[in-house]
Formats: sequence, C-alpha cells, structure tokens
Amino acid sequence: MKLEKIVVAVAFTVALAGCGGSKDKARELVEASGLTKHYGAVVDMAAAGYATRYPMLEREQIRNVVRDNLDQKELVSDMVDIYADHFDNNELELMIRANQHPEQAMAIILGSKEGRALAEKVMKVQTDIAKEMQKSMADSDHSIVDALDDLKDDAKGV
Repeated sequence: MKLEKIVVAVAFTVALAGCGGSKDKARELVEASGLTKHYGAVVDMAAAGYATRYPMLEREQIRNVVRDNLDQKELVSDMVDIYADHFDNNELELMIRANQHPEQAMAIILGSKEGRALAEKVMKVQTDIAKEMQKSMADSDHSIVDALDDLKDDAKGV
C-alpha cells in the first residue's frame, strides 16, 4: 500500500471526525481527533505496505525510514492548513465538541441543522482533502522508496 493511500485514509478519518476554521481551532481539532497520538500507527501501516515490496529488509529498518521521511509536524501542519481553508470556526467548534464527547458525536452532528449541514459539507470536501494530501505526500513516498532501495542494495552488497 502506498504511503499516499494510507495518509488519505487517515485524512478521511480525521475529516469525518472534524474540520477547522482558524489555524488555532484547526490545530485544536487535529489534536482532539488523535492524529498526533496515532502517528505511530500511521508509521506502522505505511511500513507494512512497504514491507511487501522489501521483504529482504527488517521491519524496524522500514519503520525507521518511514519515520525519517514522514514528518509528524509537517503532517499535522498540512492537516491544519486543509481544515482551516475549508471550514469556518463554527463548524470547527461543532466538530471539536463531537470529538470531546465521542459517545454523543452522532447526536451532536445530526441533532442540529448546523451539524447536518456540516456532515454534508465534509462529504463534499473529502475529495479535495484527499487530493491535497496525496499531493503533499508524493515527495515523502519518493524519498521513502529511494531510502528503501538504498537499504536493499546495501543488503545485496551492491
């Protein structure tokens, strides 16, 4: 699985959990949605995708390459920018509340006219979010493949 697809999956998950208006609110949402806490899982999923293409390398080698080339701060910054560009502060605040009370998230989102409108907007914007995330991740994927190819060559003694 390519890194871009994994990041898009994460972007969709975060998009369903919420989106932002101001950069501060968008950052609050990204933090509330768990992207920063689940970075290790993102690295592991990406590493698993590359492991099938590089079976001669140790899993930890692959994880280290992914970690070195998939900057958590840059990923968070990209998500913040995307959410701040697509959603206003009221929408962001609604999503933050839903994240703070996950057991009540559906009621919060679907229980108000604003929440239903936001859910529809998120569905419309997901395509744009996916395109922007794929574009921003293309360089990381190339760097990861280059680094893994170098390790593969070293392992073969080339």
